[in-house]
Amino acid sequence: MQQVTSVTPPRVGNVSFIASVVDATPMSQNKVSKPITAPYFSAFECILNGKEAIYCSSELTSGRRAYDEMRSRGLKSMSELKEKLGDAWYKENIFGKNIKLANTFADSVRANQTDLTPVITPAPLFVPGWGQPEYLAFWEELIRTRVKEVRFNENWQFSNGCTCEFVAASEARIPTFDSKTNPLAPEAALTRVEAAVEQLGRENLDIPQELQDNLQRLRSLVGPEPIQGEVVRNPLNPSLTATPRPATLRGK
Repeated sequence: MQQVTSVTPPRVGNVSFIASVVDATPMSQNKVSKPITAPYFSAFECILNGKEAIYCSSELTSGRRAYDEMRSRGLKSMSELKEKLGDAWYKENIFGKNIKLANTFADSVRANQTDLTPVITPAPLFVPGWGQPEYLAFWEELIRTRVKEVRFNENWQFSNGCTCEFVAASEARIPTFDSKTNPLAPEAALTRVEAAVEQLGRENLDIPQELQDNLQRLRSLVGPEPIQGEVVRNPLNPSLTATPRPATLRGK
């Protein structure tokens, strides 16, 4: 018989959740680090049933679409875009359109699975009171504990969330692939994110602190930059060597 311990219902914002802490060892070997997310991981267990899934990472609240709108309207930041056009416009034209593309991407990955591997897209999840930090923490933990590979949609390198998810997958040594199923190694990912940040700088757009932080995490993950003639091993896979980055990007 499972051991059930009553706990005070956790709260997210103004929303409380009625839940119990259950010794679920017979059902799952996966652990949950925060009780407040336990009901959501429990729901995933109902679907995964001990299997590992493919996670599809796509831009949602930030990314290339939002930056294109800023540039075309002479704006510099996400906050300016929302202030000028309103939350309703933002939800329809940025978040809403990104959701459709994220779901389409996940559908295409799902259609190509011959072994019925579950495919997860973050787009449909909505929790009242959660902001991006809560969502990112939840998906990062899910990637680390319940995912066997991560696929990245086009333009992922401009997204705060996608770059965070790439770092999480790489730290957990989970295979990563681009939208065309090509392997996406940390060195190649680093080059893409650095190029994206450099492009935003050239376009005179504000670079979110989250994206800068994820870039630094990725640089630390890849390791020291090779100098001319030096071979540096990838710490995640010693059989691979690091790819030198363009000199114009070094130290930025």
